[in-house]
Amino acid sequence: MILGKKHVVGWDIKLPPIPRKEQRWFTPAEVKQIVDAAEGQYKTLFALQFATGMRIGEVCGLHVEDVDLKEAIVHIRRGTFRLIESTPKTDAGYRDVDIDQATVQMLKEYIGDRVTGRLFQTKNGTPLVGNNINREVLKPICRKLGIPTGTTHAFRHGRVSVLQKMRVPGKMITEWVGHTSLKMTSKYTHFSDEERKAEIARLANGKG
Repeated sequence: MILGKKHVVGWDIKLPPIPRKEQRWFTPAEVKQIVDAAEGQYKTLFALQFATGMRIGEVCGLHVEDVDLKEAIVHIRRGTFRLIESTPKTDAGYRDVDIDQATVQMLKEYIGDRVTGRLFQTKNGTPLVGNNINREVLKPICRKLGIPTGTTHAFRHGRVSVLQKMRVPGKMITEWVGHTSLKMTSKYTHFSDEERKAEIARLANGKG
């Protein structure tokens, strides 16, 4: 701001700090607690979402026919949003996700002799809704366990983080989770304070 013709007074503006809020992700230990505490179909739903890194809409859109237990693969061909089934928005959304044998066994026990129909559904046979799962099931479980609450999206972030830490090839990760680029996948990767300290110690000891 200029005063008269000779004096200039500078502005001293202090902007408030922008809080950095990292997306909540579930660790494997937290997932085990959540799955153990969950009841009915939600026990399998939560375990499957973490084992695959699927979006909640994709999980809710699964049909029994999409699960190939013999080949240990989940075929993702659709998703749901507000009770409406639709095809994936991108080509990357169409994909096959490999699953481990523990998840295969859980799905076998859950599916039983069913050969068709929705894998997960409401009592009325309609698709589950992610927001309802968060509000009515997942967050109450977190509060009961005494762990920070998170939404179903935290399973997806947690899965990507585990795959990155296990040094799974980036291309394979993007294919499994349906990302279009490694840049997007990197945004889903998180490290705890303990993991950071462990890496520093490993590097200090000259371990590659």
